[in-house]
Amino acid sequence: METVLIWLTLVIIAVVVLVLAVSLILIALSLIRADRKLKALAGGLDAIRENVSPLATDLTTINGAAVALRDQLRGVDGNLQRIIRVFGG
Repeated sequence: METVLIWLTLVIIAVVVLVLAVSLILIALSLIRADRKLKALAGGLDAIRENVSPLATDLTTINGAAVALRDQLRGVDGNLQRIIRVFGG
């Protein structure tokens, strides 16, 4: 009877060790895949940064033109308001 318990204990220990080993191997494989995905993501983010960097000067130019347009439209609005007052609005 004692021999059977010893063998049963050894089998259970072997199963637990096997399950833990398989779990750790699967975790390691998942981490390797995640590492590849993160490297690809980092490369994509670097490409985005390089493609977006020239926009800073373009956006500054566009913003300056938009401010000038806004100022001119405010002048037109003021003129239209005076015309409305003159004609009894």
